[in-house]
This record gives sequence, structure tokens and C-alpha cells, in this order.
Amino acid sequence: MITYSIDLKQTPNQEFLVNIANRDMTVRIIDRGLPLFSLFVNNEYLVQNVPCFANQGILPYPYMITEAGGNFKFVTENDEYPNWVNFGKTCNLVFEAE
Repeated sequence: MITYSIDLKQTPNQEFLVNIANRDMTVRIIDRGLPLFSLFVNNEYLVQNVPCFANQGILPYPYMITEAGGNFKFVTENDEYPNWVNFGKTCNLVFEAE
């Protein structure tokens, strides 16, 4: 398994493009007390507004993981909930490729 670190801005709402394993992925993160995650893969919605928890895969179903080529995860210290204030410090987004 290969793990990619994804840089986040310290802002509650953001959208950005990443290309991993020849897949163009648009990630949207919005803050509603805890991050909600949306993902487009090759310009098609894969998932919308999934709640994010500490150190757990974000994509909830195996077919989604296959379509994306892996899964995203917020890695945090001490299992704290992901929080935009800590992005890049004690809370980081990673993609774990299959």
C-alpha cells in the first residue's frame, strides 16, 4: 500500500484537484462542526457529504474504494476529531492507494 499526503489549507471550506494513479479527483471539504467530504473521480460524483472521523477510511463502500483506487483518511493525534483549525498540524489528510 502506498500512502500519499495531501496538503490542506487551514480553512473550513475548500475544494481542490489531485491526480493519483492516473485518476483526476476533485475533493471538496466543508465544515459543519465536523468535516463533510465529497469526491468527484474523473468528473463524476462518487460520494457527497460523507462525515469524516479520525483515523478511519472516508469512502464507505468497497466499490467506491475500487473506483477511487484507494481510500482517504484524516490522520489525527490522539484520535481527535478532524478539525480545519488543525489541518497541517495535528490533522492531515492522506490517500492510501490499493
